[in-house]
Amino acid sequence: MATTKRFAFNVVMNWLSMGVGMLVPFFLTPVVIHHLGATAYGVWILAVSTVAYLNLLDLGLRSAVIRYVSKADAQGDIEEAQKAIGAALWFRLLIAAGAVILSMLLAVVFPHLFKVPAELARAAQITVLFCALGVAITLVTGVYGAVLGAVHRFDVLSGVSVAQTLARAGGVILILRSGHGLVTLAYWEFAIVFATGLTTWISAMKIYPACRVRLGKPDFETLKKIWSYSMTTFIIVIAVQVVFNTDNMVVGAFLSVGVVAFYSIGGSLVAYSRQIVSAMATTFIPMASGMEASGKSGQLQRLLVRGTQATLALALPISLALLFRGKTFIGLWMGPQYSEISGNVLRILMISQFFGIANTTAGQIAFGVEKHKAMARWAIIEAGLNLGLSVLMVKAIGLYGVAWGTAIATVLVHLIFWPRFVQRELGVPIRTYIWDGWMKITLCAIPYGFACAYADRHWHAGSILVFFSQILITLPVYAICVLLVFRNDVVKGWRMWRGSKQLDTQASSA
Repeated sequence: MATTKRFAFNVVMNWLSMGVGMLVPFFLTPVVIHHLGATAYGVWILAVSTVAYLNLLDLGLRSAVIRYVSKADAQGDIEEAQKAIGAALWFRLLIAAGAVILSMLLAVVFPHLFKVPAELARAAQITVLFCALGVAITLVTGVYGAVLGAVHRFDVLSGVSVAQTLARAGGVILILRSGHGLVTLAYWEFAIVFATGLTTWISAMKIYPACRVRLGKPDFETLKKIWSYSMTTFIIVIAVQVVFNTDNMVVGAFLSVGVVAFYSIGGSLVAYSRQIVSAMATTFIPMASGMEASGKSGQLQRLLVRGTQATLALALPISLALLFRGKTFIGLWMGPQYSEISGNVLRILMISQFFGIANTTAGQIAFGVEKHKAMARWAIIEAGLNLGLSVLMVKAIGLYGVAWGTAIATVLVHLIFWPRFVQRELGVPIRTYIWDGWMKITLCAIPYGFACAYADRHWHAGSILVFFSQILITLPVYAICVLLVFRNDVVKGWRMWRGSKQLDTQASSA
């Protein structure tokens, strides 16, 4: 079971990784668009979005490894942990071989699926091929990444991720400045993925020696257990891929490749806000699994409410700033030509983002305690609604119709399904979940939302630096409201921290 200090360190490292993962694309995206042009950049986005579907071949095995290795580790059962790792690795090697074949087929048909200009068709095929081969490598080495997560070593995973992001960005800048294009970018992406996978494998072997397993077909009981868990997760993964990666493809298929850049700019900012939540929520899976294995149901319920409050507390100020000031930000970031269209896409998507973030903690805990079967059914419903509404509405109102299709589907599913699921499966009453988990922290953010809207209307930002300075100046409005509403929790947390510091001092002096 992770200690409080380990949990805090993991979260901080995840935030560091997330921060680098957000800042680097923030500065890099304008450079890439400037050198490649909107059309070539659209091809790159479509290639990455299409290849992302190969991640479905994970078949939910990552979550299964985290679930069973963390449970076995909490119970001190190394043999069970090795069985889970060996079974997942055996599966993944077979799947990766299939991914190699699929990557070749995908590269051949890609230019025919989208309106790719003839002069970019060959480059698009090579880009898809090498990005897809990178996914095959990730499928194998991802088993070891899941093991690191299961034993609460998110700090190592975050460190590898930071190095990967910085190395990728440095290579992209050198490639573009030297006059190369899509093909060389694809080669570099493959090299980075290979190096990252190798580093993850070495780290897992050193930190958790149980990773040293013999390859071979696992026993039937282990296969059955892993397969049952992973197949349910696989269904959810499919639905998530449809929800988060289909929008760009719908735009490219029904409108044009050039318009994809406008949509992806707004969508990328929504994705960044999700990453902030994921940096914390990912650590809840092994924690919940360990609590469930130890029979600590009360702690599990507290984790749900407190985790929901924490994820919303992190996301709301960013979400409100993007909702009310997104157009200004995009104009300063990408250029005024993207401000209006991409800004409107961003606003539509941010409306539904609240509900997705509010239920993130519940979803992670459900994975950790193996109560995610009902999630699979509703994930399929959301994916079907998302795709169906996006296709219908893109024909009716164009680009914004894709965003509205996504937003409407998300709001409906998260309002109808999740509160009842939390009460039935996790034992937290709907009223407690909505009021303590959602509403208290949301009320704290309303004054900050008004401050953002007022600043955008009356306080012109002439540069990115000025814009972020304005955000920092208005943030105390949110912080003061949080301190007032949660003052008892803040005081209690402060006293616990002081007590732990005194114990550490006494232990060191003894």
